[in-house]
Amino acid sequence: MAIRFGTSGWRALIAEEFTFANVRRVTAAIARYLKSVGDAELGVVVSRDTRFLADRFAWTSADELLRQGIGVRLTDRDAPTPAIAHTVVHGGFGGAINLTASHNPPRYCGLKFSPSSGAAAPTEVTNRIEEILGGEVEVLGEGSVELEDVLKYPDCEPISVKEPYLAKLEELVDVQALESSPLKVVVDCLYGTCRGYLPEFLTDHGCEVKVLHAYRDAFFGGHTPEPSGRSLEELSQAVRESDAVIGLACDGDADRFGVVDSSGHYVNANLVVALIFWHLARNRGWEGDVARSVATTHLVDALARRFGRKVHQTPVGIKYLAEVLQNENVVLGGEESAGICFKDHILDKDGILACALVAEVIARTGRDIRRLINDLYVEVGRRYLSGRLNLRLTEELAPVVKERLAARAPETFAGMAVREVDRTDGLKLLLADDCWVMLRPSGTEPVVRMYAEAHDEERLDELVAATREFLYEGRA
Repeated sequence: MAIRFGTSGWRALIAEEFTFANVRRVTAAIARYLKSVGDAELGVVVSRDTRFLADRFAWTSADELLRQGIGVRLTDRDAPTPAIAHTVVHGGFGGAINLTASHNPPRYCGLKFSPSSGAAAPTEVTNRIEEILGGEVEVLGEGSVELEDVLKYPDCEPISVKEPYLAKLEELVDVQALESSPLKVVVDCLYGTCRGYLPEFLTDHGCEVKVLHAYRDAFFGGHTPEPSGRSLEELSQAVRESDAVIGLACDGDADRFGVVDSSGHYVNANLVVALIFWHLARNRGWEGDVARSVATTHLVDALARRFGRKVHQTPVGIKYLAEVLQNENVVLGGEESAGICFKDHILDKDGILACALVAEVIARTGRDIRRLINDLYVEVGRRYLSGRLNLRLTEELAPVVKERLAARAPETFAGMAVREVDRTDGLKLLLADDCWVMLRPSGTEPVVRMYAEAHDEERLDELVAATREFLYEGRA
């Protein structure tokens, strides 16, 4: 099976495709790429998240780099993706290899490569690595190794990415607001890499913090380490029981955020993206436009119009938002899957910073997050309710659905005229009542991802029903 990189690295099932032999092959291909662009001599940061065998996979990757003649800085513990990215950029390294499957279930592992920009490798880079993998790859090591086997190399040194990263957060967050209005907060680390980062940052700046799951569990408590849904049930309960004003969480590698309000209800990531943009533009005076993926709420667009800012739309994937951030003057780039990247920071998602900014806006305004979101609705004149579904495909249905998505778009949908068709990424139908539906086949699962936005729950349900009818036409 050919190894393929998705929007944020290569991910696969442990012991099936994700093996020590394949980790070595991918690492050897990255080494060859780094030599071809002249960045090999700058060295590579190697790290991992907390999942099963991630540490041993990281040591194996480091061993292969060292055998390939590339220096390694091995993080002294599992580390958040944003802290690794910050270290690459500000340490002047040639890139990073991070053994993480982010928010994927514990049976997965992954390898994320970031070049010297610190961003997730763009498509042209991953295409080149895949080309190298498709030919003859010279792998110099074999099997897995122990930590001491790696540290014996003179060109391998441990590195801490924590202190410089937290110092950068102090520049980006209004810590005076936090210290002036101390908040009661619950942080769920979800057994991942944000432990010792987000809780410590908030505590150091005046918050009273209750911390959940701040230890390594390679199986994430039996859940997927995604900061939403069932994974945040304990956080919701802890917020209610402790009378906290907010509950905050990060996924396994801390590049995604999760928020529950003071009543313990999950706050849709779309609304958090919009709220942070509003706060930075209005309360903090950050100048610049805004970027969002094609699947992200149009509440961002409505706020941008209020501020006289331009909206840059991208395909789904943080690497596309990072390109806009790098080339345009934007405040932030956000996506509905709980990822935000920020100007004057790194070109990758940062769930820790996103959570800290949510705490900041509450401290600065003295208002609960639900009241703040209602304020946004009042400001733009309507509600924005988002929904997302994974629609399963059987082997028989898959080609039928693929054909329907590629065919000519309908002129009406869910009882409304289709005002505009957008094929930036999949099929997006913008309707005459300013609601929309987007359908995008998954690249890794037999599902079609459906995204929709309406101005009330009833209309949102109608869009879901119309989508099922459009895709399946009685075949389901």
